[in-house]
Amino acid sequence: MGRINIRDLNPTFVIFTSTQNWTVPAGVFKIKVLAIGGGGGGGGGYSATYVGGGGGSASVGYAEVIVQPGTQLSVFVGAGGSAGIGGSSPTGGGNGGGSQLQYQAIVAGLGGIGGGAASSTANGSVGSGGGTFPVNVGEYGQVAYAVSAYMLSGNAGSGQNGGQTPEFAPGFVGTSNVSGGFPGGTTSTSNVAFGQGGNGGGVNANGTPGIQGAVIIWWGD
Repeated sequence: MGRINIRDLNPTFVIFTSTQNWTVPAGVFKIKVLAIGGGGGGGGGYSATYVGGGGGSASVGYAEVIVQPGTQLSVFVGAGGSAGIGGSSPTGGGNGGGSQLQYQAIVAGLGGIGGGAASSTANGSVGSGGGTFPVNVGEYGQVAYAVSAYMLSGNAGSGQNGGQTPEFAPGFVGTSNVSGGFPGGTTSTSNVAFGQGGNGGGVNANGTPGIQGAVIIWWGD
C-alpha cells in the first residue's frame, strides 16, 4: 500500500490523548483507527562514569473497523514510562503503557520497554521496542469486523537515545514525529512524537520519561 497522508484527505477525525469512551456519530459505519502506545522511559546515569540506556518506542496498530452509529467504544491511551533516577544507585526507566480501541475489536499499540540504569562498570542497556501480536482479520478478540489491519513493532533505544516511533504507511507519515500525517493538519500536536522512548540520563543525571501514546480515529475519506 502506498503512503497516505491523512490531512490531504480532509476527513473528520478525533485524537485521544487520555482514556475515555467515544460514541460513534450518526451516519458512520466504518472508521479507521491508529493506536500508538507509550514510549519507555530512559534509564538513569551513574554518579561518576556511565550513562543510562534509551527507552524503546511503542508499537503502532492500524485497522479499518466496521461500526454501528450510536455505539460506545472504549479508548485506552498508554502513558509514557517513567524516567530513571540518576546517582549512586540509579534506576531503570519504566515501561510504556499500551493504547487500544475496544469494540468487538482490539486495535492496539503496545508500550516500549524502559532503558536500563547505568552501573559502576557499564552504560545502561537500551529498552526494546513494543511488540506485536498476530493480526487475524475477522477474529473476535483481536480485530473482529475489521476490513484490514496492520501492526508494526516499536524501535529499540540506541545507546543513550530513545527509540523513535516507527513510520506507518497506511494512514500517516513520520518517523520520530507523526505531525505530517495528522488528519486535518492539526497544529496542536504538531511537535509531539507520540510513543517515542525517553533518553537515558547522562553521568549522575536522570533519564527523561517516554512520551505518551495516542489513539486517532477518522472517517469520511
